[in-house]
Amino acid sequence: MDITVTESIESLLADTVAKYGKIDILVNNAANVGLKDGRVDELSLEMWDKIFQSDVRGTFYATKCVLPYMQKNENGGSIINIGSMASCSGDLGSTAYACAKAGVDKLTEYTALQYGKQNIRCNCVRPGLIVTPQNAAYVPQALKDIFLSNIMVNRYGCPEDIGYMCVYLASDESAYVTGQIVNVDGGLNSHVSTVAQFKELNSRTW
Repeated sequence: MDITVTESIESLLADTVAKYGKIDILVNNAANVGLKDGRVDELSLEMWDKIFQSDVRGTFYATKCVLPYMQKNENGGSIINIGSMASCSGDLGSTAYACAKAGVDKLTEYTALQYGKQNIRCNCVRPGLIVTPQNAAYVPQALKDIFLSNIMVNRYGCPEDIGYMCVYLASDESAYVTGQIVNVDGGLNSHVSTVAQFKELNSRTW
């Protein structure tokens, strides 16, 4: 399916219900990271729109379309959005992507609030640096070193780390969890930005 095509989203949901009888879980896990997504002055309007179309518009429309199906369920359903640590704070580039993912954060909160009384939960998972068999060769070692110096555990993330959190949020074990934005990043965003530099100085302060 194509997350940027409304008919494709509608068909996927309809086909799923036709095959399985209902939809209990939706994971919005699709995004566009434009290679030309840089600073504000570098971005074209076309690139901005393209990234927002897949990252926010697609997530919104899939959520909108799945709600009627979940509202028919006795136990509602669970919607899980995949966000990004890019939305946590400012950075030197990827402006459109970060802004789009910040929109996903807010959409998560609004969906959880508006449909919680119908037993429909919505949460967002924000991955940290996830190294996969597909991208490992393309992630520069210098980038890995920067991230590892700021991660609180001794490794990068892997796909299973995100998958396990999604399974939890999809299950009845998280029935009292909604409207949450969960960082699965090895603690990357849980400390002040100067920690890595002070660690190199073997110091806790100036």
